[in-house]
Amino acid sequence: MSIAKMRAVTISGKLPDFERVAEKYICGRDIHLENALSVMHDKHGLKEFSEPDEYDAIVRRTSDILSIANIKDKTSATIDESLTIEDIKERIADIEAKINDEQRQCAQMEKQIEDNKRVMKSLEPISNLDTDLSRLPSMRFIAYRFGRLPKTGFITMQTYLTDKGFVFLETSRDESGVWGFCFAPASRIREVDDMFRNLYFERVEIALEFEGTPKHLHDRLSAENERLGKEISGSRSRNEELVKSKKTELCAIYTLARKRAQFSEIKRHAMHTDLLFFVAGWMERSDADKLEKEIAKERGDVMFFQDEPKNAWSITPPTKLKNNFVFKPFEMFVKMYGMPRYDEIDPTPILAVTYILFFGIMFGDVGQSLILALAGFIIYRIKKMDLAGIVGFVGLSGMVFGFIYGSVFGNEEIIPALFHTHALKPMEQIGLMLGGTIGIGMAVIIFGMVLNVVNILRSGGRGECIFSHNGIAGILFYLSALSIAGDMLIGFKTPTEIYVAVLIVSLIAMFFEEPLAKLVDGRKNWKPKGGMFFVESFFELFEVILSFFSNTISFLRIGAFAIVHVGMMTVVAVLSQGGGVSGAIVQVIGNILVMCLEGLIVGIQVLRLEYYEMFSRYFSGGGKAFVSLKDK
Repeated sequence: MSIAKMRAVTISGKLPDFERVAEKYICGRDIHLENALSVMHDKHGLKEFSEPDEYDAIVRRTSDILSIANIKDKTSATIDESLTIEDIKERIADIEAKINDEQRQCAQMEKQIEDNKRVMKSLEPISNLDTDLSRLPSMRFIAYRFGRLPKTGFITMQTYLTDKGFVFLETSRDESGVWGFCFAPASRIREVDDMFRNLYFERVEIALEFEGTPKHLHDRLSAENERLGKEISGSRSRNEELVKSKKTELCAIYTLARKRAQFSEIKRHAMHTDLLFFVAGWMERSDADKLEKEIAKERGDVMFFQDEPKNAWSITPPTKLKNNFVFKPFEMFVKMYGMPRYDEIDPTPILAVTYILFFGIMFGDVGQSLILALAGFIIYRIKKMDLAGIVGFVGLSGMVFGFIYGSVFGNEEIIPALFHTHALKPMEQIGLMLGGTIGIGMAVIIFGMVLNVVNILRSGGRGECIFSHNGIAGILFYLSALSIAGDMLIGFKTPTEIYVAVLIVSLIAMFFEEPLAKLVDGRKNWKPKGGMFFVESFFELFEVILSFFSNTISFLRIGAFAIVHVGMMTVVAVLSQGGGVSGAIVQVIGNILVMCLEGLIVGIQVLRLEYYEMFSRYFSGGGKAFVSLKDK
């Protein structure tokens, strides 16, 4: 099982001992806390601990400061327990003040760089002018505008507006239009603005507050930005050195603040009376046993109680996934859909195996998959990204199927020649590929329904287990439908009459699922009321039958994408037939495009199969995640 076995635990003791017990037995433990008020049967006299929590903010502030110097190991072996919250705030404030001074200066310099870039950008269209433009704003009787006319607008201006009382001075051209200055009498500038607006003139404000030619100003601003960049780097280096010099103190504060933040977290969940305190939560069985042995040494001063979830509170236990290194990255996909319930089968191993298998079938190529595998595992080792780990494992699967298909970067001659064997070529054996993937889909759907039966039995729903379309009735319907279809299409010698009878009985069972399930579970008022029940059941059953058909057909995409992959590489091979350098370039670019484009599409399509065709059969995703106190 890959879902950790939980125990409901309760810790209680004398109220004056709360802080000591919390620090000694609870802080830093792998425990998921529950609100004690919600699990206690007798709530009379229970009170909440009231204390403002300021240490979470201290943890974040200290962590932000340490990240300036890229310090990842923030824990410290030596901490001063005598420090108060005021002492800690004062020490952090002193360090932050020095850091903030440097950061404010950096922000001002960065703003100056952006302003300079804005001015430099405005000067680009007139960079070839050898004229000082700083005097333009001082003109009293002549107004000017600078900007870009689209080519059509420029042609229209030259054709129809040559005698309208303005002069357009072209400064440069680009592929989309003409840049220039428009000069006109100040008394007519609004009329000229209206004309140019109709020509789709794009006005640009240029910086004329500096003296010199545009090129001279551009060069001066560029040099200033370079100087400011060096000053910013120096300021950041000073901050980094400051943080490193304070590393010991900051790490000690971080460790103490985190410890006290955990204590505050315990207080938020705990309750107390005038005499006793109570803390409740969930722990793994081994951790609970270990803690019980430690507390037993208290000789009755602290009480510890643990029990199985089914015998404990009415609260659903949290789910803690425990998978090996192969399956663990795939937990990401499961959590995107929803956390498994505690009493469910963890779908992670099933998803991992089927995802790896389906991706390999659809993307079978030794060369391309080898690159995916190497890139994935290298990134996963460095960055610990789950997605990179997934890419690495599906790359290995693609390599395996690449050997089966005999494909290396789209070349289907190398492997058969080296190993003197015949390859399964998807493009030449389309019927086998499509038929085989449909067969895989049928097996996966049946397996999913079997898993759903197990999940329902675990939760105690016998009626749903028997009559649900994803239960025994659904399995019998699907198997009988497949047998009848096999007899009709392929000529299997099967007792068709028996399967037809099973088909009809299973359809009736699914039609009356709701009342029959209530009857089997011993619930009252199980009889259907009103004619709407029959109408709704008919359309629900019709949708169920369609879903069986559509879910099965959906698995065709596995074989189809394997064929498409070969087709795309065939196109690359045809385009590179010229050989030589150009052919090699086409091969490289073509393989990169296929790896990136088809790899992304195949990854999404396989995930779609997992979510819609498989998870919808057996996985609800209605659980809650185990949140450990030690991770706070």
